[in-house]
Amino acid sequence: MGVWRKVENSPKYGVVIYHFKMKGGNILPLVVGDTVVIREESDDWFMGYATKNKSMVGIFPKNYVYLKEATIVQSGSIETIIPKEPSIAQEITSVVREWCIYWKNQYVEDDPDFNKVQDMIHDLLIWRKEITSRKITAEQLKDLKQKVSAKIDLGNALLGLDLVVRDEEGNILNPEGASVVRIYREHVDVADRLKREMQGDKDAPVENKASVGATYNLYVMLHNFVCRVDDCEILINLYDAKDMKYICENYIVKWDKERLHKDPDFLSSIRVVFTDLDAKDRQREKVFIVFQIVRCGVMDFKDVDDKKQTRGLRRPFGAAAMDITEKLQGTVSNTSMTDEQEEFIPFLQCGDKEFMDSCVRKTVTGKEINHRGQGLFVSLKLLKGDIKQIREDFPHLVQPSTTVVRKMGFPDVILPGDVRNDIYVTILEGEFNRGSKTADKNVEVSMLVCNKQGEVLKGVINPGCGNDGSSECKTLIYYHEDKPKWLEIVKVKSLSKDKNEKPFAMAFVKLLNKNGTTLKDEEHDLLLYKIDYKKEDKMHQAYLDLPSTLKELEASNIPGSGHFGPSGAGTHSRLPKIPLFNGPYSLSYKDSFKIATYVCSTKLTHNVDLLGLLRWQEVMSDQTMLKKHLEHLMRVDGEEIVKFLQDLLDSLFYILMQNTVSDLYDNLVFDALVYIIGLVADSRYYQFRPILDAYINSFSITTAYNKLMCILKEYVDNANEDTDHEPSFRQAMKSLEYIFKFIIRSRELFAMLNENRGKQQFEIMLKQLIQSIGGMMLYTSDRTVRAQGYALRNMPATISDILKVFNAVELSQLFVEFLNHVPKQRLKIQKIKCIEDLVQTELFAKRECREVLLPMMLCHIRDMMEAQDEMSACIKVLSSIMDHLFNPSKLLSHDKDVSMIMEIILRTVIQTTIKTHAVSYVFEHGRFVIIQGDCVAVLLNILRQMTEAHYVSYISRYTLLTDLEDFLLEIMMLFRNLITSSVYQLDWMEMIMLQNSIILRALRCFAHTICEKFSNPFQYQLWNNFFHCAISFLTQDHLQLENFSASKRNKIISKYKDMRREMGFEIRSMWKGLGTNKISFIPEMVGPLLEMTLIPETELRKATIPIFFDMMVCEFNQPQPAHKGIRGNFKEVENEMINQMDVLVEGGRGDEQYMQLFKDTLLNLCNGSDLIRKQGLEFVEMITKLLQRLLEYRHIIQDEIKDHRMSCIVNLLDFYNEIGRQEMYVRYLHKLHNMHLDCDNFTEAAHTLILYAKLLNWSDDRLSTILQSERFPEATTHRELKEMLYHHIIQYFEKGKMWEKGIDLCKEISGLYENELFDFEKLSWILRRQAALFESIMKEMRPDPEYFRVGYFGRGFPSFLQNKVFIYRGKEYERLQDFNGRMQTLFPNSELMKTLSAPSDDIKESPKQYLQINAVTPVMEMHQKFLNKQVSEKILKYYQMNEVQLFTYSRRIDEGGSNIANIWQEKTNMTTASPLPGILCWFPVTQTIVYKVSPIETAIETLDSSNKKLSSAIEHQLTEPKARLDQLGMLLKGIVDAAVMGGISNWKHFYNDDFAENDKDRDFVKQLKEHTKTQAVLIKDGMWVFKRKCPEVQKPFHAYLEEKHLEWLQMVETEYNIKVKEKVSGTSTLKRFQSLSVVSLDRLSSMYPPNSPQGAAWPRAPDTAVGGSLTNVSSSPAITVSPSPNKAQGTRIQSVWVKAEKGDKSTPIKGLQTKVNKKLTNKRASQVSNASSSDSPDSSNRNSLDNPIELNEQEKTNGEITPRRPPRPESDKERRNSQRLSAQFTHMGHLPGAGSGMISLPNATASFISYTSTENCDSGEDDGPPPLPEKHSGDNSKMSFDPPPLPSRQSLTPAKTPRKSKSSVKASHSVELDSAPLDSAPPLLPEKLTPSRSFDGESL
Repeated sequence: MGVWRKVENSPKYGVVIYHFKMKGGNILPLVVGDTVVIREESDDWFMGYATKNKSMVGIFPKNYVYLKEATIVQSGSIETIIPKEPSIAQEITSVVREWCIYWKNQYVEDDPDFNKVQDMIHDLLIWRKEITSRKITAEQLKDLKQKVSAKIDLGNALLGLDLVVRDEEGNILNPEGASVVRIYREHVDVADRLKREMQGDKDAPVENKASVGATYNLYVMLHNFVCRVDDCEILINLYDAKDMKYICENYIVKWDKERLHKDPDFLSSIRVVFTDLDAKDRQREKVFIVFQIVRCGVMDFKDVDDKKQTRGLRRPFGAAAMDITEKLQGTVSNTSMTDEQEEFIPFLQCGDKEFMDSCVRKTVTGKEINHRGQGLFVSLKLLKGDIKQIREDFPHLVQPSTTVVRKMGFPDVILPGDVRNDIYVTILEGEFNRGSKTADKNVEVSMLVCNKQGEVLKGVINPGCGNDGSSECKTLIYYHEDKPKWLEIVKVKSLSKDKNEKPFAMAFVKLLNKNGTTLKDEEHDLLLYKIDYKKEDKMHQAYLDLPSTLKELEASNIPGSGHFGPSGAGTHSRLPKIPLFNGPYSLSYKDSFKIATYVCSTKLTHNVDLLGLLRWQEVMSDQTMLKKHLEHLMRVDGEEIVKFLQDLLDSLFYILMQNTVSDLYDNLVFDALVYIIGLVADSRYYQFRPILDAYINSFSITTAYNKLMCILKEYVDNANEDTDHEPSFRQAMKSLEYIFKFIIRSRELFAMLNENRGKQQFEIMLKQLIQSIGGMMLYTSDRTVRAQGYALRNMPATISDILKVFNAVELSQLFVEFLNHVPKQRLKIQKIKCIEDLVQTELFAKRECREVLLPMMLCHIRDMMEAQDEMSACIKVLSSIMDHLFNPSKLLSHDKDVSMIMEIILRTVIQTTIKTHAVSYVFEHGRFVIIQGDCVAVLLNILRQMTEAHYVSYISRYTLLTDLEDFLLEIMMLFRNLITSSVYQLDWMEMIMLQNSIILRALRCFAHTICEKFSNPFQYQLWNNFFHCAISFLTQDHLQLENFSASKRNKIISKYKDMRREMGFEIRSMWKGLGTNKISFIPEMVGPLLEMTLIPETELRKATIPIFFDMMVCEFNQPQPAHKGIRGNFKEVENEMINQMDVLVEGGRGDEQYMQLFKDTLLNLCNGSDLIRKQGLEFVEMITKLLQRLLEYRHIIQDEIKDHRMSCIVNLLDFYNEIGRQEMYVRYLHKLHNMHLDCDNFTEAAHTLILYAKLLNWSDDRLSTILQSERFPEATTHRELKEMLYHHIIQYFEKGKMWEKGIDLCKEISGLYENELFDFEKLSWILRRQAALFESIMKEMRPDPEYFRVGYFGRGFPSFLQNKVFIYRGKEYERLQDFNGRMQTLFPNSELMKTLSAPSDDIKESPKQYLQINAVTPVMEMHQKFLNKQVSEKILKYYQMNEVQLFTYSRRIDEGGSNIANIWQEKTNMTTASPLPGILCWFPVTQTIVYKVSPIETAIETLDSSNKKLSSAIEHQLTEPKARLDQLGMLLKGIVDAAVMGGISNWKHFYNDDFAENDKDRDFVKQLKEHTKTQAVLIKDGMWVFKRKCPEVQKPFHAYLEEKHLEWLQMVETEYNIKVKEKVSGTSTLKRFQSLSVVSLDRLSSMYPPNSPQGAAWPRAPDTAVGGSLTNVSSSPAITVSPSPNKAQGTRIQSVWVKAEKGDKSTPIKGLQTKVNKKLTNKRASQVSNASSSDSPDSSNRNSLDNPIELNEQEKTNGEITPRRPPRPESDKERRNSQRLSAQFTHMGHLPGAGSGMISLPNATASFISYTSTENCDSGEDDGPPPLPEKHSGDNSKMSFDPPPLPSRQSLTPAKTPRKSKSSVKASHSVELDSAPLDSAPPLLPEKLTPSRSFDGESL
């Protein structure tokens, strides 16, 4: 890398332009867009850090970074990077960086605003590129900054980011340089604007700049015109589509193709500015820019090459138009307005007989135009300002050669010097008789302007701008049209005439009337006169004596003229036939012509009175006429007056000063003056104020002030009198500002000319005038109320002028007197607005004047605020005052003013703020007004400008401590309210941070006062309020900097620092200042202080955590007067700490760093204190454990995996239970319960509620607050709540099919109802519910749950799972594969381990996630109540799979290679922390025992498992007549012909006598041989069943099995030395070994005929009888459970029942009895079928237990037992065998125990034989879910935990009951031989029961 060296001008700043993902020790990975600070460099590398993580320093390539010029400013530990680029570019960079984070999140979340933000970012980047290019003008940069600011504000609002306020130039407003109220107003304005923009408010004002009086201009540049035309004229104008009229003059472009080729600059020179547009024009509904194309040339375009054709004719060619409404209103993007983007406007060609106006209307209707590529290319831009201003601001657009087109009419403001004298003539239409011609005429109208002598005026006609004025104007020519419509506008003020053409007629109109007024603005029907050219030269002016218009003719006395007039459209059909002529001109009777005129002039008027005053010299001598004109002036329309404003004022002042009759004219002139001034003062003509101001500046009458003051004072003094001048007086009050302007200006001119002569007298007169106005304010009559209101509104406006000639302080005193004269209950709003206006004047800006004015203002405001009058206006005035008094450059210049404000109105503002904070609005003038934010801004502004000296001074004003205490309580309560519920929007971050900084400073000042004045005597409430206020300040969301982005965090720290730290130090200081009073805040302050210390600010934590130790010591040392000692503990602190810690950490506070710092800090402090060391260390350890669990819970609670959340809750439950925190324990029980319900874990929810119920007792004690339940608010006692809980728990157990658990609770409740409450009604209900649960156990199907072992290995898992093993209880029907999928879904990044070997340390310490999952078998713990009992399998099955805590699984150990006989297995037994199911669906493994299983034990288990499967298959065939034989056949074949697996030959050498070397091995060999013998018996039974049910197609297979069976028997006898033949032939199949079902073998034995060889070979005990009572037994066996003696499992003990004498008890004697080991119980319960008893309606009670059918031994014949009753004939037997079972054995389902079979287990007092008959009928069970398939996880459900030597192994895995097909046995009829009653005779032995129908192939 070369040598490292410091960079020049260190450090440097750069931006990453490529991803750099290399990793290594010193490598710094970077992402595109990151900014880096570079400290050192080598040849190709830089060393530095990224600004997003300054702690990580590394190296990175130089070519991956683009260096930028920047300045890095170091301020303490804060480093600020300031790029050397425009501030707006820096802001764009910062904004885009911040937006991109949110933009990416929007993409991930598929946010609909994603594209909007993308477009905004794109626009900002483009604008930034333009700004940094430095190629734009200052004006363009200004516009661009405004656009950037608007876009950023809109984007921030869209993304929910902070609002940014700016100054007038678009820069971010610096809060240090602006008052609080100004910052607040800016926030409000921006928020309102953004709200309108985001809502798309079309009704909102066009924009703030569109104020009245503003002038706008539309800049248009024509880039090209694409059309097939040679020479033409293009007329451009603005068109109002609603009113169908043009707005401006025409702009005419001469489109000359020769010039296009010769002049390359021609196209770039076609620029025009349409000026004089005002706000009204911008708000028009529909405005178009219209282009009219006029072809210049021959009449027909086809004759262009005909030189004989007349040339220069103007013919209509077409039009084009574009809607510019939105561009004018500024409601669309200004891209086209600023960047001059070209717009294409399609061109529409006129039809052959179509008028130009019709073509224009078509283009503006918005219909699609088939332009075929013909059109105009233009660009538009809206410019603000008058023409002079825009020439300066936009010199690149508005060049000196750019044409300016004016509006046809006056703009809002007629500036001085803007003289216009134009008349616009619109040539509308005409009607011309063709006369003797065959076709209509081609009419062209030529217009001339002549003087009185008839001479043509040169250059006064202008058809459009862009042309010089001409003497004649010609219209368009429409081909052969007798009724042409032109609608062409011509301005009278510029082609030479073809002398070969002569006009055929003429018409004229006089522009001025005889009285000097102008022609009216209306349409005029002109008379057409034919021209006789023979007489023309002689009398050219003869037409002047003729009437010009139809109205003029009608008004004349010419005979017949009264009936003259048009009757149709354009024709004079009623013309008189009297000739009318003069010279060459004679009136045409058949032709008509119409025009319209509009006068736009500042010199000409239509009004006679106005004209008379303008010509005042002419009527000065005529007093009557002058008086009439003055009086009538007040009736003239204001629009007309303001056009002649300056001339009128000149005339009035001249009349005022030069008239000789003052009494007659002075008041009239004054009234006229105030009327005109009043018009300008009116809002309708407010835009003319600049004109009036300009006139005053040029005012030159020096003596007018004297008359004006005298007349005004006279009016004021007579204000309360009824005079003729009352309206003028009110108008004078309304015009006070300009009256005083005229007075002062006149006086200044007089003083200037006369060396200030008469100054004192003038001042006296002026003072008297002001005093008179002030005196008028005392009146209370209704007559003067309006005038008083006008005076209050307008007097402040006179100050600026009065100050020119009057003393400021004296004027201030006059205004104080003026306002004080206003009655309190009168003109309140006007008075407060007058004060507001005073604040804006120069008078208030003077310090000495403020000393006079401010007290008066504040007193008025205070009185009104306390009376709650005009609250919004008062707050507004205070805002204005505070804004004016804020001067950042001279902070101490307003100390006196601030003191005055503080003393007079601070307390009132505080109280008002409290009221408005509670109710955010006030009702004023019929509407609700929100003043909350304004009021707070005023208060903050006052506090901000108060120095420490001000605080001290204000506090010293309170002489009584109680008053001071009230003030402090009041303001701290307000502060806390402002902090906790801010009045400002959440995105007003600047405003909120400013508020916080002000409150922080105020609280620090108040803290000193509290310590100094309220420690002795101690005021608890005040101290408590301070602590809570300070902690609320410190913990508010707006100050949690870690939650903000890096840029926002840096901005806040650079301006305000971390205010939390400063407040924390202040709290610590105050705590120390408490001294002995600390105990008053223990334990109440533990929670708030804990919340403070949990804030992630290290220094703050270090400073405040020791407060807890201080609390512990204080409580420990608290004196106990009763015991004369100290408390000696800190239980209150401990309890409160635990309670608050739980709530706060769960709410998101705290982290591991805090836990460690808390532990270290308090451990050090406790170790240093001998007094509380022991208790302190225990406390710290407990809190640390709690924190650890809470942090785990908080981390997991954000996860979607509810299982993890439940685990954390249980951890907390255990912890709180351990430390005895009952209230927290109950709280988390409820959480766990609700979470289980969400997951439908009803069993676990029930177990959770049981824990809750255990906290209660069956008493009527009142519930404590801790134990009360929100779910059962009506429960008030322990018993009520516990009873309700039990009912819900039973319901949950019922839903979870845990009926046994529900029965236990039912029994407990029933005991309560029966023995305690004696509520038999409830007792009957609960017993019925209990009975239903019992019935569910026996009848409803309940799927067996599967259990799984899950090992979480690796550090990638949560801490409470890392390297731990759990046992999970699966969901219903969830198999291992499903469970694996579920776990991998929960941990998608995990890796499933392939082996069950113990994981290595590398895996455990790996950062990854490894899952080890396998199925395990539960090991049932035998219940004492089942010992020596006959128990149904359905009952025992529950305990096999539930309430288990021991689980086992095995795996193979390949120590013997491929030889199976040498393979050992590893068995693992695991104990869980709690039984399953419990409060969780899983529990951790707490103990694991692993041991090996020898090969011979494996052989024994394998044989045992094989026997059980075969037994189960035989049982299934017996109970399911239609079951398929496939499974049984395969099992038999797998045993007798084990060609692949080897069968028992794998363990051949275990059978040798020389294998066993010790007793243990000999015992194993013995067990192995017994299992082999058992297998032989089962094979024999299976072969018989297979033969019985075998269809024809499987006969060969059966023969094959028989053959292999014989071979297998031979092999067993010869090779294994096991005598099987004797065992099989000499032993009945009724004799079973311990691993087989007694029921199944009994049923099997019943199929053998009595005379069969098998039956004959049954061994009988001599002279013994087998008997018992007959009971109903279902196909499901019951199990008699008894302890298992330590005997060899192969041993059999024979036992029979002996017939006893009548009345004697029957006792068991030696006979056939099967001994079953206790361990068998688990397995056998699942090996028998679940067929139910039939519930046929024809069942009888013949088979009831009350009338048992006895089977007794009568005699012994040939070794067979025969019944006592006579034997049936053989034919009857055969018939019996083929029929259904007698009803006496069929329906016994109503008896207890019906539906379950019995199994006899070891040590039973009696054995029994079961006889079963099955038919092909329904089983009576519902078609529920199928039974679960067999498990192959190992046969190890019950085992010993004794250490080696290895114990004897017996497989205990339950074999699953095969699934019954829908065509299974419909009913099972079982009889059972049980022990006979003591007093009964030996029962008869029933005949053999066989199936009632034979098996056929279909049943397979």
